Amino acid sequence: MNDELIASLEDLGLSQKEARVYLANLMLGAATVQKIADQSGIKRVTTYVILESLNNLGLVSQSTKGKKTFFVAEEPSQLRRLLQRKEQAIKEQQSHFDAILPELNQLKTLPTESPNVRFYDTAEGIKTIMASFLESHRGAGELYGISNIDQIYSFFPDIQRSRSNPERTKAGIHSKFLYTTKEGPVLKPTDKDFNRESRYVPLEKYPLNGDITIVGDNIVMLSLVGNKPIGITINSAELSKSLKAIFDLAWESADSYSDKK
Repeated sequence: MNDELIASLEDLGLSQKEARVYLANLMLGAATVQKIADQSGIKRVTTYVILESLNNLGLVSQSTKGKKTFFVAEEPSQLRRLLQRKEQAIKEQQSHFDAILPELNQLKTLPTESPNVRFYDTAEGIKTIMASFLESHRGAGELYGISNIDQIYSFFPDIQRSRSNPERTKAGIHSKFLYTTKEGPVLKPTDKDFNRESRYVPLEKYPLNGDITIVGDNIVMLSLVGNKPIGITINSAELSKSLKAIFDLAWESADSYSDKK
């Protein structure tokens, strides 16, 4: 019996024994339980139980001739039922998740006077916090960022391809963005396309590393140099307010470089 076909049927949702019995029945055509059991290598009693399960899935049917019961495997196209069941299960899970998400968000809420600090030291962890950070601030008025975009592009190829963070754009968050890069002042021509206002500072004078993002009371700081990336998230109204003031000071100073080529 073809092991690859069995594995493929398992991927669709059948158990290994269900896959073996279905394939055996498909090869035999109309057959008794005993013949299917012999072909599949599974005990007769177990084969009968499995055929009942496959019948409930709409993958086999049965008929009676005289005193004998014969089973017939339905057309392989009927296996699509398994995918449909999976799709329905995923929809139900999504609906259930959407229903409990507000409650889960409430559970993690801390008093505003208690800063919430989290550390991440894996590439996947950092990518996850960036995606969830922007998703949680969907529709927020303004994002403030300071970044070495050479390092960001190296770490986030999708940002390099689009010349903007697609998750931020999708979330509808406007960005005020201070950046440095070996390429020079390259972002300004596409600012309007990406709901962004950018200002460049020269790398040789301001050798920035990593990335700092501020939205509301939340801060994300990334260090992307070397083999060990580090991500820190901070939820604090006071720290966010102070860092925003520093950003405003840097933003005004960077105006003198914004039109230089």
